[in-house]
Amino acid sequence: MQSCIKTALGKVEMMDIPIPTPGPGEMVIKTTLATVCGSDMHFLDELPNELLVVLYRSLAGFLAGLPGLPMGHEGVGTVHAVGEGVTRFQPGERVCSPCLTGCGKCLQCHTGDYSICTGGGRCLFGTQGEYFVVPFADINVAKVPDEVTDEQAILATDIMSTGFGAIERAELKIGDSVAIFAQGPLGLCATAGARARGAGLIITVESIPERMEASKKFGANVVINPQEKDPVSEIMNLTNGQGADVTVEAVGLQATFDAATRAVRRGGTVSSIGVYGILPQASMATSAPSFYHRKVVMTLTPGGYVRLNHLLDIIRYGKVDLSPLFTHRMKLSQAPEAIELFRSKRDGVLKIALTP
Repeated sequence: MQSCIKTALGKVEMMDIPIPTPGPGEMVIKTTLATVCGSDMHFLDELPNELLVVLYRSLAGFLAGLPGLPMGHEGVGTVHAVGEGVTRFQPGERVCSPCLTGCGKCLQCHTGDYSICTGGGRCLFGTQGEYFVVPFADINVAKVPDEVTDEQAILATDIMSTGFGAIERAELKIGDSVAIFAQGPLGLCATAGARARGAGLIITVESIPERMEASKKFGANVVINPQEKDPVSEIMNLTNGQGADVTVEAVGLQATFDAATRAVRRGGTVSSIGVYGILPQASMATSAPSFYHRKVVMTLTPGGYVRLNHLLDIIRYGKVDLSPLFTHRMKLSQAPEAIELFRSKRDGVLKIALTP
């Protein structure tokens, strides 16, 4: 099969590798749709494969005999084969899996925190290939309803779950104000999540014109261009000098995290979903009036098949459609070019649909 492989730090190429055979508890999925994510850039440009094996010890066996790291952690497809012990699925069914998989047995999984599994769960890898493997399939894989398209379903596997999770974990109440820093695909999902949860005033911060326009379509009332106005001052003006009830950091930079901590009201919540990559630390300004008695929450993509079923039902019955995020469509064989397009942020790119 063809798969996009990270051969060295910052380098990928399409390569022929064997179609995987599922081990106990595993599932092999034949890809019908994949995409590129901002987290791919961290895996590709910042983390050597040797360090990834340290971070995810279960990757050692997965990578054995492969020429590098199979790229991609967002995918939809049909069941190709199941390993011993998998009971919930049959070949041919249309399915998807969260980008972070859990074992279903450790303390974290038993408390519902599949994304921080300590029992062998890991990031999904290899969806930018014709076939990919999901570990602990009965815990992580969900069937895709007929009414839900591949482009809708694939977003539920990562950025929809994360963006909505930022709002849920902040415990935003109906009518609360929220300010979201950055309107890339992840930030746009947070904007849509805030609107779906019943937020009042939604303020977003973005400078790329296409993303500013998309922000309005996804539910923002006010979009602040940080190249024209100071976002923190403007948010204070829009909230009668109080600050927003909830602020969301959705890009993973010190500057935006700092702004989010200064733009929240006293007693409010800062919700961070940005991936900080190799940034060694993120600091908070103690001089902000809101420093004391505020709450800071961090969210990794909530996972597990129950979570996926809930998100698919929101799409199916709640009429939440995030598929307009797909601005470009390319062949799976063009994955390296798609990665470069996504990295460059040119041509108004948000998400790229990769099909066989």
